[in-house]
This record gives sequence, C-alpha cells and structure tokens, in this order.
Amino acid sequence: ASIVKGGLPLASMAAVKMGVGMLKDLEACEYVEARSTSKSSCETSRVSSSCSSNAEEEDTNSAEDDISTDLSSLGQPMNLQSEHRLQAPPTMSMEEHAKQALETVSPDVVPRVWAVAAARAFEYMYPLSKKNGDSGAGSAPRLDALDAMRWIGSIQIVIFHMYLFEDVPKSWRTTTNWFSTWTQLFFLLSAFVLAYAEMMREGKKGAEVSLLEYLRRRLTVIYPSFIFALLLKVAIGAKHTKFEWQMLPLNVLLMQAWLPLVDGHDGGPWLQAWVPDAWFLSVLVLYWMILRPLSRFFAQRSLGFCMASLFGCWALSTLPQLFLHDNQLANWVGCQDVGCTTAIFVAIKGGALGYIHVFVAGVAASRVFVLTCMCWCPDASSAGGSGKGRFALDSAGTPLLLRFGCCFGYGLYLAGVLLTPFLIDDYHMFFHNGGMLPVMLLILLGAAAGSDPIAVWAFRSKPMLLLGRISYNQYLLQTVVHGWVVSSFGWDRTAKALYLPLLMVVAYCSQRWVERPYSDYQRWRQAKGIKGCDDRCIEVVDARCAVACACC
Repeated sequence: ASIVKGGLPLASMAAVKMGVGMLKDLEACEYVEARSTSKSSCETSRVSSSCSSNAEEEDTNSAEDDISTDLSSLGQPMNLQSEHRLQAPPTMSMEEHAKQALETVSPDVVPRVWAVAAARAFEYMYPLSKKNGDSGAGSAPRLDALDAMRWIGSIQIVIFHMYLFEDVPKSWRTTTNWFSTWTQLFFLLSAFVLAYAEMMREGKKGAEVSLLEYLRRRLTVIYPSFIFALLLKVAIGAKHTKFEWQMLPLNVLLMQAWLPLVDGHDGGPWLQAWVPDAWFLSVLVLYWMILRPLSRFFAQRSLGFCMASLFGCWALSTLPQLFLHDNQLANWVGCQDVGCTTAIFVAIKGGALGYIHVFVAGVAASRVFVLTCMCWCPDASSAGGSGKGRFALDSAGTPLLLRFGCCFGYGLYLAGVLLTPFLIDDYHMFFHNGGMLPVMLLILLGAAAGSDPIAVWAFRSKPMLLLGRISYNQYLLQTVVHGWVVSSFGWDRTAKALYLPLLMVVAYCSQRWVERPYSDYQRWRQAKGIKGCDDRCIEVVDARCAVACACC
C-alpha cells in the first residue's frame, strides 16, 4: 500500500473502485424496493437481501482482481500507454450531461420535486396554515384574518382623503364618499377584539388589573406610532397657528377629542390641528374605560338579546342623520353662529357621542361570535366533569351566513356602491356613523370564523398579513406624508401616483422600527417584572383611589 504507481496508492485506487460499485448497487436496490411496493413486505425484504449479497460478492471479486492486477505490475517502469494508468474522462456537451442525468434519475423524482416546491411556496404564502387559528394549549384561538380587513378599510379612507378637494368627475367623487364610511370599522373592530379577549379570560385565575394599568397596556401598542407622527408634523409641518399650539398638550395626552373644542376666530375645529386622523384614538381611550363592564354584561346574555342589541345599535345610526342634516340640532337649541354649529358637528361626527352605539355593537358581536362560531373542547386527559378544556373554532357548526360572511358583506357593499350611489349623498351621516353596521358585521364575523374563502385565501396570505400590520400606521400618517409631498413636490400627476407607495413604505418603517421595538421592550419589561416610572405613578394613583373609595 505504501508503493505508489502513477502518483496514487494502489490500495486507494482499489478502495475507490469498490466504493463506487457499492454505491451503484445500493442505488439499484433502493430503486427495486421503491418500485415493488405492491408486493408483500417479505418479498421486498428478500429482494433487498439478495441485491445486497450480490453487490457485496461482485464488489469483493472486482476489488480482489484490481488489487492483484495492480500488485503484479509493481517494480515495472511507469508506462504512459499502460492500461492501468488514469484516463481523463471524455469531453461531454451540456446537452449530453443533461441527457445522462435524466436517464439516471428515477421517474418519480420530478413529480416529487414539483410537489415539494409547491408545498414550500404554499407555506411561504400562507404561514398560518399549520396553526389553524390556535395559539397554544389552553389559549383562545387567534383571529389572524382581522388585520387584513382593517387595511382594506384604511386604504379606502386614504383614497377618500386624497380626492377630497380634487377636481374629479362627480361619479368618482360619489364613489369615494362611500369609502369614508369605513371609519366606523375601527371602533367596531377594537370593541370586538378586546371584548373577545375579556370573554375568553372570564373565569380564569389572576387578579384583575386596574383601569389605569389596563389603559397603559392598550396604549403600549398605539402610542409610539402616534408620537412619531406628531413629531413629524411638528418638524416638517407648515407654520402653526396659536390654536394648534394650545391644542398640543391635549394631543400629547390623547384628550383632543374629548370635548368639541373650536377656534373662536375662524371656527376651525381641533380636527385641523396636528395629526387630524388621530382623533379616533382619543375617542377610543374614552371607550376603553367602559369596555370591561360592557364585556361582563354581554358575557351573561343570550344570543337573542345580543341580536336585538345589534339591531338597536343600527337603529340609533339614524340620530346623526336627523341631528346634522341641515343643522337641525343647532336650530332646535337656537345655535346660529359658526362656532356653535361647528362644535355640534364635531361632537357628533368626530367625537365620542357619534360612535358609542358602534362600539357597543362590537361588544355584542363578540358575544354572538362566541355563541355561534365556537365550541368548548374538554381536555382528553382530564377527568369527566372537571371543566378543563379550551375554546376552539367550530367550522361545522358556524351558520351559513357567517361561514361566508366576507363574501356576503363585500357583495352587499359593492351592490350599494354600484347600484345605489345616490344614497351616500342624501344620507351620508347615517351611513358614516353606523349605517354600515350590517355589512361590516358580516365581514367581521366571517373573517373571525375563518371559513370564508376570502378570509382563507386572501386575508391569511402573507402579503395581506403584512399590509394588515401596517394598516394603523398607514391611516395615522396619511396626512403627514401628504403634507410633506405637497410642500416638497407639489400635487401633480406624478406626486399622486407616488403618494400611496411612499405612504406604505413610511408606514412599514414606522411599524418596524418604532412601534414594534417599543412594544417588544414593554412586554420584555413586564415579563421580567421591571417597573418604570409609569408603573410607579399608576401604583400611587391606584393606592390613593383605593383609600378614597374605602373612606366613602
């Protein structure tokens, strides 16, 4: 073995030849086993054993012949024409290589490759397909399809605001007026999700957090992006009025929409100050104060009571139309100046009074969802009657109307937009402040149930999940980005075409590098038990409130 012939050890040459032969025979045996699946297991085992024995015998004989041949030539001078020298492989074209590779590939390999590629593409497009709505043992199912419908509502409002003062055809302007009605979805969706979480937590052990702590946890997600938008507005905005500077502290505290404050000089409301689209956050803070009592109330109610409540909330949507049409409420109270009529308009259309029935409808819809689309699954390991288990989505028991809720809801919406466009002009306040509740409830419950084709194939896809994550930032930054584009480049056709892509990029950056890091830090701090100045302030206020309540 230590004597070299032609620069290679003879034993190594024999080992290489023997190894190549064994690999070829082993591949042939595996192919025989794969193609003989219709035979019995005993026959398959016998074929495999026979192939292995034959392969070993042939390889052993071949190796012995090669070794004896190579050893017999020891001591002879190297001859370049010797039959034992290493021959260079013949040159082959790319076509010949491909033909040879295809001839050696099993006929089942190509279909399997395509199947694996399709499976990986499906997993990439639908990363939630393996979860099936579950978030873990003992946890309530996650409603992942809701973010996508929020983005669809957000983008419609953005388009409406883009063409609010544009010289466009009347038909297009009428269509975009329908887009403005999706503001109510944010109140409906917030109430539904938070009430659903409270109802799923009902009966679980653990001390209930205080009201201030509950509000702080809600603000952990939304406040960083709001402050980022406010700072951008202060930095790159135009010259600000005295009224705006007076409203700045209320904007920082998210209290700007609690009262219908109006500039006394020109009648401009707070809607025109700083981040105009953040008014709904201020209203939500007020609604969150009553969310948990509302959730506990509806959690004990029947399906019939909740359905009647939904119909009553929809009927209350006629009041904004009645009060604001031709300034009827202002005329009834004797309000004639611009500041008074503007304050009444703002209090109803952009304040807490105008959407309280929509928020209550979201809480009632959460109870309807639990009763009609979910079931209780007891643990298999627990004893009978122990009460241990978890809630799960009941696709088979979901009513047909909710199983295809997204299809029915968007179908009704498109029918209203295309067939009755004139209704939005005559009854704008009705549709804007709750009149779209039947349509949005169908879409909301259909997306939450998870059986609707739109929810399965569109809302749960990776692109829509990404757009759903940036929907809040997209809505919040629309005016800020629009103002920067107009002041920097004007508002010509090119700027209009680039506005939406630019808005989505800015919204993604805000979500990725502002909202997400802060939220992750707050969750990490809460898991580690680290208390900050906000936690200590909340503890002091809660302690004093407890003492005051005990004295009373």
